[in-house]
Amino acid sequence: MKKVLLGTTALLGVGVMAGTAAASDGIKLSLGGFYRTSYQVIIDDDSEGEPGNDRNTDNFLTDGEVHFNGETTLDNGLTVGVRIELEAEQEGDQIDESYAYFSGGFGEVRIGNDDSALQGACITPPGATANFGATSPSHVSYNDGFSTSGAVIAPTSQSVCFGVDSDATKIVYYSPNWSGFSFALSYTPDGDTDGGVTHGFTKGGTAHADSTSRHNVSAYLSYSYEGDGWGLTWGGGGDWEGAVDDDGTGDSDRKTADHYQTGLVLNFGGLSVGGAFQYYNNFVTATDVDADGWIAGFGAAYNVDAWTVGVQYTHLDFDNNDPDADDDAFSAKRDRVAITGNYEMGPGINLDASIGYTWVNISGAEDGSDADAQDNYDAFDIGVGTSFSF
Repeated sequence: MKKVLLGTTALLGVGVMAGTAAASDGIKLSLGGFYRTSYQVIIDDDSEGEPGNDRNTDNFLTDGEVHFNGETTLDNGLTVGVRIELEAEQEGDQIDESYAYFSGGFGEVRIGNDDSALQGACITPPGATANFGATSPSHVSYNDGFSTSGAVIAPTSQSVCFGVDSDATKIVYYSPNWSGFSFALSYTPDGDTDGGVTHGFTKGGTAHADSTSRHNVSAYLSYSYEGDGWGLTWGGGGDWEGAVDDDGTGDSDRKTADHYQTGLVLNFGGLSVGGAFQYYNNFVTATDVDADGWIAGFGAAYNVDAWTVGVQYTHLDFDNNDPDADDDAFSAKRDRVAITGNYEMGPGINLDASIGYTWVNISGAEDGSDADAQDNYDAFDIGVGTSFSF
């Protein structure tokens, strides 16, 4: 608590400094964002009872955001600003991330709905495009049902940068770069809130909800080096939940979660190679299942002029434990490999494509269960897409 109070005091000091400084101009608004489209064909297990049953074999997918950015630099050198990301597709929250920030020689402080330190700074393997890949793809290319049937509790995508509270309201600090080293820190009071206020009024404290987290902390350390014709980037850190709420009845059995991640990428001219690893201890879910696991991803990319080709592979390994038993209820493994290509048609205008293959193995499930139906699932996919940034 003492550290939290000290951090709050320092932040108030920044606010006072900003209030006493005069800027020649106020905050100026600019627009940015991206829009992605893709067409995919998926050939998978689609007989009766299989995960691909009654699902389209092809589909158009879109993803886009409009970014409202506003900032100004005060006469004392302090930069203040705001960023609001508006979803182009109406599903769930209309606003993705939104935060105010203060930056200068001390680094950058953000307050609002943003990624945790781990999510915002984590290192991922090369080889993916804006739409496709085997590691943290924008568009998922399989129907294994990991997160839809409840049979297997695991990330929907092969994410190597999974956080415990995503875009919940928090404070985030990004340090300056010191001889290649930098770090990020974040603190989230309540992992289930996004800071929304109705007509300018809200209660001072949020109610405790069943299985939601409080007092979450995240930290990530990075290092980069540029040599003669080569370079490297490394990072490592973790997310930690401070506590898990119940609804006042004491019924919540979910344990606090902690996730750890590291990644390394090497660059040799137009060639990039690297990998990342993340361990999930008590994977965050809406149920009381104790799920532990890990994921490893590797990739490479080669760039020549406007063309970039890449390859990625990931392996996800999860054990889902019954809270009333000592033995694993079952374990699940998902592997995916993808070959990608990207052509830069112009500044911020890209055409990409991918060929991928995904396969699943589940052990310990009872015959006839959802998990048993997902065992030995495999899918072959082909996709083409566009990515525009503005």
